[in-house]
Amino acid sequence: MSGCLKLTIKTDESQTILQQLFKYNSDANFSREAALALSGYFKDLASGVRRGLVDVQTANEAPARASATFTFVSVIATDAFTIAGVTFTFTSTPTLETDVEVDGASDALDAAAACAAINAHSTISKLVKATVASNVVTVTAREAGVVGNFIAVSDADTTITTSAAYLSGGTGGAVDDQVSFSLKLS
Repeated sequence: MSGCLKLTIKTDESQTILQQLFKYNSDANFSREAALALSGYFKDLASGVRRGLVDVQTANEAPARASATFTFVSVIATDAFTIAGVTFTFTSTPTLETDVEVDGASDALDAAAACAAINAHSTISKLVKATVASNVVTVTAREAGVVGNFIAVSDADTTITTSAAYLSGGTGGAVDDQVSFSLKLS
């Protein structure tokens, strides 16, 4: 089993200064140089030369995002699908945030319209991100970890096929043996 260590450093220093400290170099020794720069930064934090808050999180594995798919075949107006209790309905005259413009002649265009509607929705777009390939829309949880496995998805018509009742494949994140703590270095 692999382990994961995530460090987040919150500092008052500007993005420009941080980018200068950790600037990308295409040189083959970049990894070593970056590790030395990071080591120096931590030394400066520990000695009080720099100030910051270091959040440390450990887990058994790097979190993975949960996902599910919707496959669209010969969609017509009134066909619908649902994500986290929000129902999106195909229509020829979209007026609501949950309306999806139906093309009817192209499954790929119907899937693209569904993808756009999901990503434009004021609440669902904060929960999942949609991508499209041909006539298949993949919705992926924005939050990595098992929490995404609790997002319900469904379809109401035979023209739309959902891969499962919930997003799946989310792993890691909030697990029993995870450790999380903060170091205030100022």
